[in-house]
Amino acid sequence: MMKNKILLTRKLAAVVLAAAMTFGVTACKGTDADTAEGTAAAESATETVSAALSAVAEETGTAAESREEAAEEATAEIFVAEDPDTEIAEFRKDTAIKVTVEDQKEEKKNDAGEVLVTISVQKATIEDKGYDALQKVLDQQSSDTYELAQEAWGDMQAFLEDNDWETTGSLYGIEDTISMKRGDDRIFSYVTTDYSYLGGAHPNVVYNGYNYDTKTGKRLTLRDVTEDYDSLYAQVLDTLRAFQEEQEDFTFFEDYEDTVRGMFYGFSAEEDLEDSDMTAADREETPDTAGTASDIDNIQWYLTDNELVVIFNRYDIAGYAFGPTAVKIPFETGLVKEIYS
Repeated sequence: MMKNKILLTRKLAAVVLAAAMTFGVTACKGTDADTAEGTAAAESATETVSAALSAVAEETGTAAESREEAAEEATAEIFVAEDPDTEIAEFRKDTAIKVTVEDQKEEKKNDAGEVLVTISVQKATIEDKGYDALQKVLDQQSSDTYELAQEAWGDMQAFLEDNDWETTGSLYGIEDTISMKRGDDRIFSYVTTDYSYLGGAHPNVVYNGYNYDTKTGKRLTLRDVTEDYDSLYAQVLDTLRAFQEEQEDFTFFEDYEDTVRGMFYGFSAEEDLEDSDMTAADREETPDTAGTASDIDNIQWYLTDNELVVIFNRYDIAGYAFGPTAVKIPFETGLVKEIYS
C-alpha cells in the first residue's frame, strides 16, 4: 500500500512541476501579448493539474478497491457445502504427481456362505519415478489400515456372537477410500474417507488428512507448514464463532471452543477441559496430550494449490446430522509457509 502511495505522489508531483514550469517560462516574457499568452498558459496549467488530480484520485480509489477486494479474498471462510461429504472427498486428477488407486477387497462369510461384511481398503501407487521413500510410506499406511479394518470386524463379530445377534445377509461394511488433494515436489496431500457400518442407527464416516514431504516421506504436522501456528488457531476459532453467530436453527456443541483448543494444543482432562460439560467418566477416557509437539493425531487437514483446509469430523464440534465442517484458509492470509504456498 505504501508503494502505491509513493508512486501516485511522484506522478502528481511530476505533473504539477511541468505545469509550473510552463507557466513560469511564459510569464517571464513581459509584453501584453505575452501576458495574454501567460494567462492562457496559466489556465491551461490549471486544467492540467486538475486533470492530474482527478486521475490520481481515480487511480488511488482503484488501488484502494483492489486492496479491499484482495483483503476480502484473503479472509478465512467457513466452508459448509450443501453436500460437504462430497466436497471433502473429491478426488483431484490433475495433480503434478500422478497417482492411481486400487481396491483391496475381502468378503467375510458365515457358515452358510452368506456375505456378512465387505472390507475394502484403497492403496495409492505413484506412477512417476523417483519417489521410493514416499511410496514405501504409502504402502505401509495401506497395510496398517487394512489390518485395522480386519481387527474392527473381528471385534464386531465376537460381539454379535456373544449377544446372539443375527449375522446373515450383507449387513456390514468397512471401507477406506483415498482422495488426492495435492501432489508436487513439496507436499503429497490426500484425505481418506473411513466408512463403517457395524450396526446401529447409521453408518459412521470419518475423514483423515495425510500430508507428507514428497522427497523424504516424512509425515508433516500442521505446525510444519504454518508461519504462525497461534495465529492460525485464532483464525480458525474466529471463523467458527462468526459462523455460529449467523445461525438461527443450529448450534455447535456448547464446549466446542474447548475442543478446538484441545485439537490444536493437546487435550488435558485435568486442565484444558476442566470448565467443559464433560462427565468425570468422559474425562478419564480423554488422553492427556497437552503440550505435545505433534498435532497429527488431533487435527485433520490438507493442502490444495491455493488453500489450507482444516476438517472437523462429525461429533467433533457438532452433531452427526450436521455433518463435517471445514475451515478454508487461503494462502493470501500469509499463514501458510511460502514454500508450500
